[in-house]
Amino acid sequence: MKILHLIFSLNVGGSESMMVDIANRQIIYNDVYVYIVNSTYNMILLNSLNKKIKIHLFNRKEGSKNPLKIIEINSAILKIKPDIIHCHDSDINKILFIHPFIKTLLTVHAIDLPLVRVAKFNKIIAISSAVREYLLGKGLKNISINYNGIDTSALQYKRAQINNEVFRIIQVSRLNHIIKGQNILLEALSQLIKIHKITNFHVDFVGEGQSLSFLEKLVTKYRLENKVSFLGIKDRSFIYSNLRNYDLLVQPSIIEGFGLTVAEGMAAKIPVLVSANDGPLEIIQNGKYGFYFKKGDASDCANQIKYIMSSPEKKKQITENAYQYCLNNFDINKTVDNYYKEYQNIINKT
Repeated sequence: MKILHLIFSLNVGGSESMMVDIANRQIIYNDVYVYIVNSTYNMILLNSLNKKIKIHLFNRKEGSKNPLKIIEINSAILKIKPDIIHCHDSDINKILFIHPFIKTLLTVHAIDLPLVRVAKFNKIIAISSAVREYLLGKGLKNISINYNGIDTSALQYKRAQINNEVFRIIQVSRLNHIIKGQNILLEALSQLIKIHKITNFHVDFVGEGQSLSFLEKLVTKYRLENKVSFLGIKDRSFIYSNLRNYDLLVQPSIIEGFGLTVAEGMAAKIPVLVSANDGPLEIIQNGKYGFYFKKGDASDCANQIKYIMSSPEKKKQITENAYQYCLNNFDINKTVDNYYKEYQNIINKT
């Protein structure tokens, strides 16, 4: 099968990482192309694509309406005649005008995204029940769910719970506090010290983004300089090797359709704490496989961190069960198999 993945950019994020993982497995048995529309891409992620995958960088300026560039993109697609175009942006139809000639599938990776002529796609996939409900609420029909997956075989996990002097916390996501809520976690850390008198912790933020300066100022405001580190972007191998060295993963998002890093934490056998968004709550099954706090509530976040730090037996029980649940539901091979079945259904449909 000739598969084309079409995406606006390749910055480090859940949808982009997911596309790379899927493409790298599909190339084993298929011809795979990755077309990146805009001139925004992360070289670490770009270089992580299998060398057999045919990559085309169109280097369009983000938001450009240049008709010549749009014609170039559509012409390049028609030239290779893929069996299926797998699109990863819900407004990609702004530049895609060849639906009558080639079958298309759209994966919607989050809620509250612009939906541009999405009815033109032959099939729409949601990455969670939360995203599916959002799409159904917009009047769309026949929406299937395919969970984002992780390479559970490559992710190293914690062999035993160790009582370290310093409780190590990690937060992995794009530094955009309006969406990802890193400011909520920083405020919670301040409350741990001032209200709960807890000081034996350290938090590593992994990622980059427009909120870095704002978050650094909050660190200074809350006097957390010795408690917080910003590590910048780290590649997948770093995440998969080092998650097990932490005692807790926190995902304090304000908006989150799924939360791939939450599943990664579960696979690393460390406890996860998420804000009460439908996507992350779905992953941890409303508290069965992880902990949660009220969305946007720093006090509740602090309370939950305190509880996790003081409840080793509860933490051990949940993480062991979460690990097995993750293997059964969020393995990348299952995700890839489900997509292949969807491709075949679309192609064979008359």
